[in-house]
Formats: sequence, structure tokens, C-alpha cells
Amino acid sequence: MSFQSISSKRLSSFPSSTSAAVGDRLAAACDMIEWFRDYRTAITGRRAAAISSMIADIAAAATAASDGKHTPSSPIGRRKKKTRMGSSSWYEEVYRLGKGHFGVVSKARHRATGHVVAIKSLRPKRRCGCGGGDDEGDYDLLREACFMAACRGHPSLVGLHAVLRAPVTGDYSLAMDYVGPTTLVDVMSLARHGEADVRRMMRQLLEGADAMHRRGIVHRDIKPRNILVSDGDGGDHLKICDLGVATYVGERDPPYVNTGTLPYMAPEVLVGSSMDHLDHDDTLVDSWSLGCVMAQLLLGGHMLFKGESTSDQLYKIFDVLGVPGKKAWQSLKPSSGGRGSSSNRLRGMFPEKVLSKDGFEVLSGLLTCDPRRRLTAAVALRCQWFAADNVEVVDGGDDPLFRKRPRQCGQRSWQVLGVC
Repeated sequence: MSFQSISSKRLSSFPSSTSAAVGDRLAAACDMIEWFRDYRTAITGRRAAAISSMIADIAAAATAASDGKHTPSSPIGRRKKKTRMGSSSWYEEVYRLGKGHFGVVSKARHRATGHVVAIKSLRPKRRCGCGGGDDEGDYDLLREACFMAACRGHPSLVGLHAVLRAPVTGDYSLAMDYVGPTTLVDVMSLARHGEADVRRMMRQLLEGADAMHRRGIVHRDIKPRNILVSDGDGGDHLKICDLGVATYVGERDPPYVNTGTLPYMAPEVLVGSSMDHLDHDDTLVDSWSLGCVMAQLLLGGHMLFKGESTSDQLYKIFDVLGVPGKKAWQSLKPSSGGRGSSSNRLRGMFPEKVLSKDGFEVLSGLLTCDPRRRLTAAVALRCQWFAADNVEVVDGGDDPLFRKRPRQCGQRSWQVLGVC
């Protein structure tokens, strides 16, 4: 599939400079990786080196677009000459930070410079020469590197340093910013957070999501476990990580397929059918996930919607927000005997002593079942709630990724209260 075929409707959502400078390079790299996947082509060292060079081009374009006001944490973006692919032998493991079905993440130190990074590695592949599904992880890992490079330099996103290849096994890994072992899950378990703390954290998360969305990238799996937390001046600093299931706007694997983690999936993802006729922005699946994270922060770590299956998750959502009407959900036909409520109970769960009117405007705007009426990350950041803490939005000059935003909500009237 050619990424040049992205519809003009989708592209119009993003600044032309971004589409031209970074988007074209990102599309070309993703297109090459998907071609390899479609034809079950192994990622050899030569092919990986070619993709790694394209990733460096993406990062260099992202750096140029930021007009020199990026953070210096990701050296992959400073490309002045042809780069050679990194080797995992350059680093020594300090200790493992965690593991999952994809593989492991370790804290590591560069042998020559002593620079500390986090390295994400796949589980060792079977070296039987039989192919099969062994290369799936390689495709996904390289795609993740592309997305990280496109958004490099933003303080609320984990930055990419290098794509690495093991000299003996040929396994691939990513060298990334080292933030630490603490995730938002750990922070939630310590104490219930007040509104001021939640507002400060949500500002960082929305800014990170907005940065991805301005590059045409949809995360699709934002959740507390994919948010790293480090100590810093003025309190905890949050970084969104793990773009392993992210997608680029216009791809054939769109965000409304059943991808993500159940308690944070948007209703249109749970439905799992094409919603193009509703004329909504694909990035809004991340807005819903952020609304779930915000609610969980206010609830002391308890999930707002925790179903046992896809259908049960929908019922949990409807029980709080009400069953959507036919006009909003033409493709969704809940049974008349469903367990969903006919009214919206969200405000009752977050009374004004817990969340102010301005704060509830953000929460209810993110947790709106109809994606056409859901707040984007950019619009949420313009709400009055964030004007109250007097913290400046990151300013990156003319780059849309870092553009300073006005303090008030936009001209659009958001009717979010009591609306599912």
C-alpha cells in the first residue's frame, strides 16, 4: 500500500510543513517495513541498515522542524553525514527494568561514554532458518523506532537514541531515554491524587499526545503502565512510552480495530467496525484513553471501566455514560435488555468536591462516546482548567509540534456535559 494515497481529508488535519518534512519520510519508512511484512521478507542486516538510515532522516527532519529548540537528549536526530547502524555490543546491561510478551527492557550503559539508556529488546528468535512468524517482532520494533524518531525531542515522550543489532544473533533492539523503573501504576498505588496534581500530570500527557497527533501518529495503547515517571523540579515528570502498536494516519490498519488494552479502549475500538462515515479524527482513540487515565488518577488507582470481555466493557461504559443513541452510533445496536444505564452518571462519581467544574469539562469531554464530540488533545489543552495553574505550554518556535497554544477553549462549542 502506498502512503501517498492518504486522503486529503486526513492530511488536512495536520500542518503542511509537518506532512512535507517529517510525514513523507515517515510514510516511506513505514511503507518499506510493511512491504517486507506482506511478503514475509526477513530483516537482514543490510535491510535493517537501510531502514535505520531512513529513521535517522526522520529524526533529522523532526529536529529541523523544531527550529533548534528541541531537547538534546536524543543524538540520533543530529544527522550530518551518513550513519552506520548501532551495535548492541556498544552497551553493557546494568539491570533489567521489566519484561513482557514482546521481550525485555533493561537499563544499560554505553561502554565508551558511560551514557545511560534504556534498551528494549525482543525475546531471542529461533535461529532455525525456518522463518515463520519470527520476524513479526522485527517489523513492529522498527515501526516503533520510526514513530519515536518523528516525535523526538518532546519532553513528554520517550526519545530514541539508536536502532541496534546484535553482531552474533542478528537480533534488534532500541536504545531510548532512560527515565527509570517507575510507571504511573506505581505512582497511583502510593496515594490518591488531588485535583492540582492530576491537572499537572494531565497537562504533560495531553501535550505528549498532541505532539504525536500533530505528526499524524496514533498511540492506540495509552495506559498507566505505558507512562514512565521520574522525579524532577516541581514534581513528577511523565513520559509516554511504548509505541509498539502505534499507527500512522491513513494506514490500512486503522485505530478502530480491536487494538490496545481493554479498560482503556474507546467505544469505537470495541465495536471494531469502520467508522469513517462518522467523519471523526482517528487520534481521538487516544483522547478516550487519556480520559480513562485521568479518572483512574482521581479514583486512587481504580479503573473507571473494567470489563471482563469486549461486550462487558461496552456495558460498563454505558452503565456510567448512558447508552448511545441511534444517531451517534448507526453501526452499534445495543440489545434492549442490556445492562447499560439510560442516563449519564459521570458527574455523580466525580462531585465538585473532588473535581471542579472546569476539571469535569475536560474529563467529560475526553470520555464522550461519540468521537465526533470528543475533545482532541489540542482542544483539551485550551480548556480553562489548564489556564488556572499558570504553567506555560512548551514553546518550540514555528514547529507545530511545540506550538504555544491559547489559554481559552476554541470557538467551537463543546456540549460535553451529560453526553455519551
